Amino acid sequence: MNLLRREAGFTLIELMIVVTILAIVMAIGIPSFTTMIKNNRLTAAVNDLAGALHFARAEAVRRGRSVQVQALNNDIANGLRVWFDTNSNSSFNDGEEMRVVRLAGTSGITATAGVTNLNMTYSARGSVSGAGNELKITLCDDRSGSHGKELRLLASGMLRTSSGVACN
Repeated sequence: MNLLRREAGFTLIELMIVVTILAIVMAIGIPSFTTMIKNNRLTAAVNDLAGALHFARAEAVRRGRSVQVQALNNDIANGLRVWFDTNSNSSFNDGEEMRVVRLAGTSGITATAGVTNLNMTYSARGSVSGAGNELKITLCDDRSGSHGKELRLLASGMLRTSSGVACN
């Protein structure tokens, strides 16, 4: 018996169809993946800032004394320094630092605040001074439109975050 044997495998046409479908799916998916990464970077940066401020407030209440928060190198995008003035000279000295928080994934993120140099104090009761009635910190990346995140610090020490803030 002489039966024809059929070879198993893919034809060139089948392979080209699969490659074309993969190219279309990737062309649609990659731009949304980049947007998701940028959104997650902004969210992580806001969470880092909020974490540092929550920590400073909790430490002030726990210690029963004031705790200071300063922007590193006069720019919030560099991060925050939380410190406790052990010698009561109202200036930062070595050994007084409790925590330094650098913002996660800050490449391309800019931060603006309602004050030029962020330097504020949490009291033993958890309220904040040096930020006025409300301090707004806006974080934006290289996109324009309403993609920014905002952190609002009230004089009571409470924090509010919001998204969809307009950036230039």
